[in-house]
Amino acid sequence: MLHDNATMSQNLKISPVTLLTTVVWAALGASAVAWGLAMWSQDPRPLANTVAGTEPALPQVQAAGMAKMLGDTSAASLSQTTSVPAATNMNLVGVAIKQQRNAFAVISIDSQPPQPFQVGATVSPGLVLQAVTPNQARLGETMKSPTLITLELPKLP
Repeated sequence: MLHDNATMSQNLKISPVTLLTTVVWAALGASAVAWGLAMWSQDPRPLANTVAGTEPALPQVQAAGMAKMLGDTSAASLSQTTSVPAATNMNLVGVAIKQQRNAFAVISIDSQPPQPFQVGATVSPGLVLQAVTPNQARLGETMKSPTLITLELPKLP
């Protein structure tokens, strides 16, 4: 071999302690960069879209009174006294749509953790998820009844 320098090749060997120290410091640096990027977010919105209690509760609606007000005078509609349950605090967190019947809405009810609901599922007593669009979810008493509540995704700034 040309230029064989044994002392130089011995000095280039890395000890296990040096290697371990380098790996630990690299991991610490990567962790600091990851935490720094997580803290330096470009999104000014808070993690929670609404504060519990800031939205007023929806009023009870009587179907017979609403039908009478809209001009329906049939005996069937006047005899109904079904009232729509008041949803206290519902927030649409997200949607997932593959097909119209295979759509999900992620809804938070009364500041509880959000849960996914498939179209046709009961969201709350007396409320069924009727339909999901890319920006909203519609709820009603049954799948074929009129929509009572429309939840919308929060607008991006």
